[in-house]
Amino acid sequence: MTKSWRFDDFAPEAKNFYTTIEQHFSIRLYHPLPAVRFSLNSEDAKRFGRRSRNARYSNVLGSSELSEREQSTFNNPHGGFQIQGAAYVNLPLTIEALRAYFLKNDSYEDCVFNYEELKKHQGNWRYLGESYEQVIFCEGAMLKDNPWFCHLPITPAKGETLLCRSDSLNLEGKLYHHGKWLLPYPDGSFRIGATYDEADLSAERTEAGKDQLTAAFMAMTQAAHDFKILDQPAGLRPSTRDARPFLGAHPTEPGLYIFNGLGSKGASLSPKLSQEFMDYLYAGKPLDPETDIRRFC
Repeated sequence: MTKSWRFDDFAPEAKNFYTTIEQHFSIRLYHPLPAVRFSLNSEDAKRFGRRSRNARYSNVLGSSELSEREQSTFNNPHGGFQIQGAAYVNLPLTIEALRAYFLKNDSYEDCVFNYEELKKHQGNWRYLGESYEQVIFCEGAMLKDNPWFCHLPITPAKGETLLCRSDSLNLEGKLYHHGKWLLPYPDGSFRIGATYDEADLSAERTEAGKDQLTAAFMAMTQAAHDFKILDQPAGLRPSTRDARPFLGAHPTEPGLYIFNGLGSKGASLSPKLSQEFMDYLYAGKPLDPETDIRRFC
């Protein structure tokens, strides 16, 4: 129960970023909603009491009152509390809209990048006949394959979620955290997540992941609910050894840059960090030392 790193910087910028895209494309991406976290033990409940008296948490922690439906739906022997400022982003729709926009403006190419084709040429970098002053790598967990930045300590972690539907489960429009999180959608479906696996680094769904999330769902609720699994997406989080992003310039190869390592919080961190990165690249402003890859030099 710790406030996320630089939360007060990132949250307002993320809201502004996604709502601006919404207005430009006339689509809905950013979904603010209340959140409820259930205390899993007595120490968890005591920790909430301490945090609620801390001024640093005044803009995120709400009351410890649960609604009647929450009390009757979820196992809650140690109570719970409200969290303010939560939201989720429809990332597939975000990517779809931006990809279509950049394709239309001839600013995007969907292809496999071949590192061997990127070569120095007259002070710039040349790739498939085109010359570039700056090349920014944003490969996520595939950073390990990058010959210029593979030395950075990325620690990928696989995550799986379940998209489900249940005719008997009647949820309010809130994000629930009960060991795992449960997110209801307006169409009546809901998502349960997420697993965390540093051993299996494939992007494939697994029976073990399904079983873990199914068990977590059953442990959340007081009554047994039949539910249907609609989808089970899996992916790799580009986590880092020190839980801080990788931003900055290559130490010996001018013109090569990296923007990576946002872990499981890419949707909330990237709007603010991308602005900081552009200020660094074009205005010469220093990066946050916690994100600058020079910390590994």
